[in-house]
Amino acid sequence: MVRLSSISVDQRGTARGRVVASGVTAPSDVGKSTAGPGGPGLARWVPIVGWLRGYQRGWLPHDAIAGITVWALMVPEAMAYAGIAGVPVQYGLYAIPLALLGYAIFGTSRELVVGPSASVVALSAAAVGAVAVAKASPDAYIALTAVLALIVGVIYVLGGLARLGWIEHFFARPVLDGFIIGLGLFVAVGQIPKLTGIEKPSGDTIAVFVRTLTDIGSWNWTAVAVGAAALALLFAMRRWLPKVPAAIVVVVVSILCVKLFNLAGHGLKLVGKVPTGFHFVSYSALSWHDVGAVVPGAFAIVIVGFAESIAIAKSYAAEHNYSVDANQEMLAYGAANLGAGALQGFAVCGSLSKSAASQQARARTQAAPLVTAVVVVLTILFLAGLFQNLPEPVLGAIVIAAVAPMLRFGKLTALRRARTPEFWAALGALLGVIVIDVYPGVVIGIALSFALLIHALDHPHIARLGRSQDATRYADLATHPGFTPLPDVVIERFEGPLVFTNAGLLVSAVRQQIDTTPRPPRAVVLDFEGVTQVDITGSDALRQLHTWLEPHGVTLALARVNATVRGALDREGVLAVIGADLVFDTVRAAASQLSHDQRPGPDS
Repeated sequence: MVRLSSISVDQRGTARGRVVASGVTAPSDVGKSTAGPGGPGLARWVPIVGWLRGYQRGWLPHDAIAGITVWALMVPEAMAYAGIAGVPVQYGLYAIPLALLGYAIFGTSRELVVGPSASVVALSAAAVGAVAVAKASPDAYIALTAVLALIVGVIYVLGGLARLGWIEHFFARPVLDGFIIGLGLFVAVGQIPKLTGIEKPSGDTIAVFVRTLTDIGSWNWTAVAVGAAALALLFAMRRWLPKVPAAIVVVVVSILCVKLFNLAGHGLKLVGKVPTGFHFVSYSALSWHDVGAVVPGAFAIVIVGFAESIAIAKSYAAEHNYSVDANQEMLAYGAANLGAGALQGFAVCGSLSKSAASQQARARTQAAPLVTAVVVVLTILFLAGLFQNLPEPVLGAIVIAAVAPMLRFGKLTALRRARTPEFWAALGALLGVIVIDVYPGVVIGIALSFALLIHALDHPHIARLGRSQDATRYADLATHPGFTPLPDVVIERFEGPLVFTNAGLLVSAVRQQIDTTPRPPRAVVLDFEGVTQVDITGSDALRQLHTWLEPHGVTLALARVNATVRGALDREGVLAVIGADLVFDTVRAAASQLSHDQRPGPDS
């Protein structure tokens, strides 16, 4: 990497940072300083303008190879995911081209690849299933799945315009991990009947698993052999040939085996006829009531899909030293889903496996997904018919292999070892999916995320501070055993926002500290460095604490109060009660003025 002042230019030739030299412009600034098309603000809303201007001809071979590599991974997975969504396999392909184009135009990540995702497809099936099944019409199911993708796209776009990028935090990371593990189990177990050649039993994930195993007498052993062989080959290639697109290899090999060994004659279920070209269904069978019934599911997809996608985009951005705009990303995911729905595909989101495959193939820009989109269109137009002899167990094996990385039980184990509330929240989200269903699992996940937030607010760390031997620093006595408390001043550090959920804890902690002190201190100093917010209840708690301390001859003082908190305390009249002269810039300044035990030393 070559660094030029505050601009860094990586091997992709992409400048990052601010303009610090004449004629040098960072991608985020491209188009912001010129008039006309591509002028002020255009590159902000349409990032493709920026990277197209800086595109170098030498990058095209890399992007082309990466695009074809992703195509080899995405096509079989999209067809397999169509089975989860409950639509014919070709509609999995329809979801790809315009989705890739939409993100490439509006997305701020150079590495992210959008596409079919097991988690989002499972949510789509859960949202559409009850409504479409009641109508008993395959065309209605397809149409409603497409409408759901369009609604998801609209919600994303409106969210981006309203700058609601913060909704990624609706799912706490441990809860999201638990939810994704549960979703992975839900999807994987749902594919086991395909591998055994039987119809999927009814019930939750555990019931499906048990009933599939107990129905062993009905298994088609040809399907079992084909599915097991496909799984073994997929995992073996992932382990020893990671750069080879295993899914497309397995698809080609299985189709050849069906023809060579007449496996269809042994009761093996095949995909059947896959029409070439685009074949759309009518929306006339749908009512506005049907559309309204899937709106809650659309919000669930947005929350989960956005949390997944933005996490991937931010991870790559941090690795390559640039930033992504969460609000602009919402617009990009909206464009991707509108594109998927326009071709009657299902909802999509950012894909870690496709993004990783693209990076392993040395993709340079979002031109790589555009190559993928073109090749997928060619597949739909000319090659789709070749998949008619694809065995259903192979599609099931592809799905299981694809969701295997979602089953990250090590994260739960780490949380369990730490004995944190996050473990129980993650486990609750996981069980919500596999014991109840996917859609209720989302609601449970959101509820548990808010429970964790409330728990964190309700359990702030309140530290007793002591002074170092040379009187140069003040720190938590619990973590600095060499420090000693001041004999006549109690110093407490409150770490967190002082709000209605925890304000009483501060009062209780100070009173308890004073009650356990051999003789009353001269003063109590509250270190507010970690306090980012104070609400009315927090202000009342400080006023209450001052009222309790004053008759005992104990002075209440504050230290290291930031401007926002100080302004709030001033507006609520707390500073007038405490006294503005008892608000100090440093802990040492407060101790020096209020304690008789004076020692020289620099400010802390």
